[in-house]
Amino acid sequence: MKYVKKILIFMIFIFIVVGCSSKEPPKKPAEEWLKEGTQYFQKKKYQKAAEALENAIIEAESPELAAQAQLLLGDSYFLMKEYEQAIPSYKEYLNIYPDSPDAKRAMYRLGLSYYNQVDTVDRDLENAELALKTFTQLKEKYPEFAKENKVDKKIVELKNLLAEKELYVAKFYFRIKEPSSAIKRLEYLVKNFKDTKSYPEGLIMLAESYVDKPDKAQEVVNLLTELAKTKEGMAYLGRISSVLAKLEKVISKK
Repeated sequence: MKYVKKILIFMIFIFIVVGCSSKEPPKKPAEEWLKEGTQYFQKKKYQKAAEALENAIIEAESPELAAQAQLLLGDSYFLMKEYEQAIPSYKEYLNIYPDSPDAKRAMYRLGLSYYNQVDTVDRDLENAELALKTFTQLKEKYPEFAKENKVDKKIVELKNLLAEKELYVAKFYFRIKEPSSAIKRLEYLVKNFKDTKSYPEGLIMLAESYVDKPDKAQEVVNLLTELAKTKEGMAYLGRISSVLAKLEKVISKK
């Protein structure tokens, strides 16, 4: 069944490549195209390597040869910094050979392809989310390889960026008088980004958002307790005191 699955994935990828081809390549065996692509790659002529490797995939008669060409094709695009084109090649290789000796390198470069396209906090951060997901999977599956390549540092960086994004959007919603949308972003931040720079501010902002709701009294206490445990807690003493004073009034009215 695994071999049949590989064949099906391989055939689907061939159809995609063929469908996107704008001109008919010279007829040569896949092995020759692969050899030619490899030679161009070794000479750092990555564009020519990519063209030959795409033809190798089209002409390939086995998933093994196609996968070999795909990995090198991904590397060619990656080294040209054409990350959007590198991504599908790495993903397809990992779909066919998720446990191959080269899978960890393909997964790492897939993560880097997303990572290298990450934008600023006020822009769409889908690539940051995909990079975080890929690096997290890499760390789980290949912990030593991930450690060697300092993946943890990138994971921390990406989490901080994504948490900062949630805070940024929450503040925007508060400014335009849409508190319910802001609260949803803060709740997501507090739940998913505990070990980030934005976490303490997310806690106090969420507590401040809940304080006027009698049914949220216990949650306010829990949020403030969690904030007090952080090393940044002392910086929020004034706001904590203000929330507690408001909470006391709300409770006394019950």
